Amino acid sequence: MKVPLSWLREYIDIKLPPKELAHRLTMAGVEVSHIQKSGKDTILELDLTTNRGDCASIIGVAREVSALTNKPLKFPRISEKDKRQKGIIKVEIRDKKGCPRYSGRVIKGVGVQPSPPWLKEHLESIGIKPINNIVDITNYVLFESGQPLHAFDLDKLVSPLRIIVRRADDGERITTLDGRERSLDRDILIIADGKRPIALAGIMGGEDTQVTDKTRNILLESAYFDPIVVRRGAKRVNLFTESSYRFERDVDPEGVITASRRARDLILKLAGGEEVAFIDRNLLPRKPKRITLRKERVNWVLGIDLPWDQMARILKRLGFAIRGRMIGVPSYRRDVTREIDLIEEIARIHGYHRIPSLLPEGRIASYSQEPLETLAPRIREILVAGGYREVINYGFISLEEGERMGLSPRQIIKLTNPLTERQNIMRPSLIPGLLKNLIHNLNQGNPKVKIFELGRVFSLGKEEMALGALLAGEGDLYDLKGILEALCEELAIPSPRISSSPLTFLLPGRGGEVLIANRKVGLLGEMDPKVLSYFGIEVGSFVLELNLEGFLLGKREKRFRELPRYPAISRDIALIIPEEITSQEIVQTIYSLGGRLVEEVRFFDLYRGAQIPPGHKGLAYSISYRAKNRTLKDEEIKKLQQRISSGLERGFGARIRK
Repeated sequence: MKVPLSWLREYIDIKLPPKELAHRLTMAGVEVSHIQKSGKDTILELDLTTNRGDCASIIGVAREVSALTNKPLKFPRISEKDKRQKGIIKVEIRDKKGCPRYSGRVIKGVGVQPSPPWLKEHLESIGIKPINNIVDITNYVLFESGQPLHAFDLDKLVSPLRIIVRRADDGERITTLDGRERSLDRDILIIADGKRPIALAGIMGGEDTQVTDKTRNILLESAYFDPIVVRRGAKRVNLFTESSYRFERDVDPEGVITASRRARDLILKLAGGEEVAFIDRNLLPRKPKRITLRKERVNWVLGIDLPWDQMARILKRLGFAIRGRMIGVPSYRRDVTREIDLIEEIARIHGYHRIPSLLPEGRIASYSQEPLETLAPRIREILVAGGYREVINYGFISLEEGERMGLSPRQIIKLTNPLTERQNIMRPSLIPGLLKNLIHNLNQGNPKVKIFELGRVFSLGKEEMALGALLAGEGDLYDLKGILEALCEELAIPSPRISSSPLTFLLPGRGGEVLIANRKVGLLGEMDPKVLSYFGIEVGSFVLELNLEGFLLGKREKRFRELPRYPAISRDIALIIPEEITSQEIVQTIYSLGGRLVEEVRFFDLYRGAQIPPGHKGLAYSISYRAKNRTLKDEEIKKLQQRISSGLERGFGARIRK
């Protein structure tokens, strides 16, 4: 959104240089992304977050500046008289959720002509092309107050005058002001007269009822439309406007009439005419929101000692009403719902830079008690060092994707108002998102993919931090297992074990649950080709997913020992074993048979081929032997190697490959 300083100064006396003003707004959470000179004026370009719809107006930004500089706002004078003559206009709201408030104002005898220079200059400074005085006034008030308005040519509406707010019928059509004919459906909220659609609610008016030089009588619309309904409608017709931008960010329900009166006053001044009727259908609750604010809580959360008078002054400048500890929330701040939100308002206006950085009180945590926030950067470093690249996905997937992954209904949280049907449940796993990242890479001609994601997953009653990793086009399951082992080694977590428990989306016998100290903390394995084919993937893919809180629960204090004084001796052993025997079982048995002299067992080869009988596989390991107090003799190593070989033959029916 563009904010000309000359326009902003009409509502507040600003002495700050543009760069300093931009810096202070940004530090308070209203980001100024760009400063541009335009003739003698300076334009601030704002990059607003979706929860700050109150700042999508010149007055909204002026209010922020008032709070930051402690200077008063100057509001335009607006007449509060409305001519409520009955019988001229009738409004019927059929979709009360989509439109809980609608007002219409009939003004007759207007003279449509070019706007005066001052009005043209205001619009041109923000990149809006002037059209005529009526349309320009609705645009001017939109940018001034943040409330979208629309003027219809009254004589082009079906008589008697009847406005209906409803969902479009499937196949219904309208030609919008941009000259494009659009086909509508039930997802789109429309404004209709008794015969046809005349506007897409909250998005754009229709060409058939637009104001032209011949217009003499107008219907001025000002309404509150549901943000989600407008967003869906705009996306459905692929039409995003200044109006939809503001409705999607939630306009002020109480500002509907104020903006309508402001436009009415300007129309009567610049275009003449007479107001003959006004109607306001308001289905919204009128009870103002109140929140208890405790001075002690504010100072405890922020770690400062701010007096109550200063807290109250900040909130008053932002438009909050103060009655003792009860804070009345203005209707344009629908994002403020809790005490902690009020504390954030105080913190950002007081200045985060003025809040001292202090160490938290309490006992210093041991190495094994490091919080996840501290360990996350180290986890990223380990993955990146292994050649993996980080991805970030939305927290939503489709129900169909969840079902294809074999996720149970107990794991699925459905969204009441999803943005799209492809994002209608909270993700219970990171793997569907990683698979879509893989598809994107394959489509871009990148056949080798190593990616990971740190993000939250959701199931009924639970929200957990997870790590997901995917490998495709290079390496195999053991490369991914190597990353898991590297994580365990670097974070001082006991060695993992992979169970043979079958998982619906993994290839049988090619993975299972990850166990740490016999606790299930995740999964590792090769994706089932049937599941991959649903996602349109034809390359073999290997996945790892860990519940990080459970995984890090096994974290121990790292212990160090002196470097060994005597050399290690390595011997390899190659086995042919039945498919159902896991590598973990073999490794544990080697450690058990070799005793203290076995320092490390490292897997290095898996073979299936013509020389291996059906139902069997070939595994190869390197065994490192070392004694703490002497150099081992070759004869000792031969005896240990023989003991291990015999034990594996007896225990697993293994055959030693020569």
